[in-house]
Amino acid sequence: MRIHLGMPTCFRYLSFLAFPALVAAFGTVNEPIILGQHNEHEMVTRLAFQCPGPKSDGICFEPRSLDQLAGYHMDFMGIPIIGGGFNGAVGSPDTLDPIPEGPEAHCDDADFIDIPGYPQNRSAATAALQRCIDHLRARFHQAWVSAEQLLTIEGAVRSDMVDLSSTFGNCLFAFPSLQNHQSGRAKCNVIEGFGRALHGVQDFYAHSNWVDKADPSQPISDINPPGLGRTDRAPFVVDLGATGPIPPDQIPHNLSTGCFVLSDKTPGEGDCAGRVTHHTLTKDHGIIHLNGTFGASGPDTPRTEAIDDNFQLAVKAAVEASRDLWENFRAELRKQYGPVRGDMMICSLVRDDPVNNCHNHALAIALDKSFTSTDRRADDMGLAVAQALTSKLQFDGADKITVVEFDETTEVTSPWTGPPVSKPDQIHIPDSQPNIGGGLALGIDEVIKAFPDSYTDKGAVVLVTSGFTRHDWAGDTLLQLQRAHAKGIRVHYGCVNMPPISETDLLLRREWSECSPGDGVIPAVLKTGGVFAFISQGNENSAEDFAQLVLRHGLTAVDGAGEGEVIPMSHGITVASILSPSHPVRRFSYPARVGEEVNFTVQDRFHDGQGLSGCYKLKLDANTTQADVATYSRCSDGEPFTFSFTATLPMELVLVAERDDNVEAGSEKEIVLTVELQTGNGEGEGEDGEHSGGGGSGSGAETSSASASKLAPSTNTSRPSESIDDRHFEIR
Repeated sequence: MRIHLGMPTCFRYLSFLAFPALVAAFGTVNEPIILGQHNEHEMVTRLAFQCPGPKSDGICFEPRSLDQLAGYHMDFMGIPIIGGGFNGAVGSPDTLDPIPEGPEAHCDDADFIDIPGYPQNRSAATAALQRCIDHLRARFHQAWVSAEQLLTIEGAVRSDMVDLSSTFGNCLFAFPSLQNHQSGRAKCNVIEGFGRALHGVQDFYAHSNWVDKADPSQPISDINPPGLGRTDRAPFVVDLGATGPIPPDQIPHNLSTGCFVLSDKTPGEGDCAGRVTHHTLTKDHGIIHLNGTFGASGPDTPRTEAIDDNFQLAVKAAVEASRDLWENFRAELRKQYGPVRGDMMICSLVRDDPVNNCHNHALAIALDKSFTSTDRRADDMGLAVAQALTSKLQFDGADKITVVEFDETTEVTSPWTGPPVSKPDQIHIPDSQPNIGGGLALGIDEVIKAFPDSYTDKGAVVLVTSGFTRHDWAGDTLLQLQRAHAKGIRVHYGCVNMPPISETDLLLRREWSECSPGDGVIPAVLKTGGVFAFISQGNENSAEDFAQLVLRHGLTAVDGAGEGEVIPMSHGITVASILSPSHPVRRFSYPARVGEEVNFTVQDRFHDGQGLSGCYKLKLDANTTQADVATYSRCSDGEPFTFSFTATLPMELVLVAERDDNVEAGSEKEIVLTVELQTGNGEGEGEDGEHSGGGGSGSGAETSSASASKLAPSTNTSRPSESIDDRHFEIR
């Protein structure tokens, strides 16, 4: 729609009377009588981004920030106050400033039907769609470029750029020619760019036939165009970081939006005569409730009058696409500015008081300095992890980082007031055993000391150790993990495996063994919101990769919600995860190169004292095919299982682990899995082909030589035949 709420109420109302045909999008205002609008853009945006509670989880928007994005409406005793409230960024394309944005902001004019004599061919319709996508890409670009001004050079939130208090009031949104990003609030500039892009994404589903259905009682024509009835989301609409033409295979032949002129009718008039009009296809109007239910659709929307659920289909698609766009935008911020600054930017956008709530990190790094750690050569790995983390965080006032060391005793070796650990001689090596619980306790104490009045969700302990050795200390480790969870402090646990066996080890008859965290430790770590990983010493990048895993995951609670939709994998890092009723599916990804052999080794940890036994499904997917590459079903047996695949094309391989609820209906069991990645050159052993010595490989996983001359979907979606060992799966 194309109206503005920034004018006197009486003039607004007269404008509505004079220009009713300007209504051409999901509704922006709450005026059901004349305009037929129920602030649909606001309601879609709130459904997509409202928080279940008062605090953001790093993804949803807190109330005042959501107001700037979604806008808000006002009523009196249930009667809408016409023009009351605030359009928000998502409504800004409908603002008269001095005129609304054109059809490219709403994905209009890309109409086409494959019938003889239609006035616009497929190529012209695609060109109109391309103009819309290019416009939305520019708004997306505007948003992430504006984000640079949210933070100081040191990485702290700039109070003048995020203030939404009554002193500064609501954001002011205007056309680029009237914008001044140097003097405006950066938070408003980012929200505006994102909101304008969001408007077009939502309108695409309201204005096109992507999700809807045609009237089956009428012939296909310009007044009853075909409906695609699709349940997937258009990739070109939410991948606004892309450049160049929309890939032709992403545009269905019969995709159509509506032609728009001021006299918007069915059938069309003027330039829209004989064409599918906006009025014909629109699914703009209807009542949306914030619990996800719907009232009546319409009025004056033929597409929803013919098929009542067309409006609901458009709204649900718009909500899902809005969330997808926000996920892509968060990824773009991390890509452009790095994970640490990117996460701080995200926090400053979703939190109402980011100066106080988007903290300066409080991080305690707990390093094992015991004889066991030195004997297993884990002390150098701990130091490397500490250096990798501190190099990515800001210490000059923006972050508080301390280092504690532990053996049978504990001490602070690098306090808040000094520089973080940087020299190997800071690590002391007495002849002793690791008291992991003691190291955790001191790390937690130090985090609380950093923010004694507001440490919850603002701190983390990163612990690196060679593992548990004394049974009488195991209980204290679990108690400290429970304490961290209760206080909102994340614990990230790096369990360093022995290095690969050397000739000296063989002479001494020394066997390789995996780092042992102790019974119940893995799920306890994950429940703090942190990462648990076995770290291999067979890969020189393991320390850096573990640090990146922690930062991508979210160092503290305000940095992110924890395990995301997909967990990126690195060679030499074995990642732990839980399958539970609340999180029944986990995904692990790796971008495979041409000719690279990729091995995912999965092991349930029930027999190691972690989690409970249960059944689950494993599936390997690739982004170059719509089908699964291979699937497999397993129940807890403690044995590692390897998917092995050789890529002949660049591809994103995704391992999917899912609870098998068909086997365990109603089960509340939590299954603890670890996933290890090993890579090779696919042509035999090479520099990348060395075994990492962690997780499954170190414990004797059996693997098959699984190669593929071409990537083709597997037709085997059940258990392999009895002739195939159930510890490996060949992908043909």
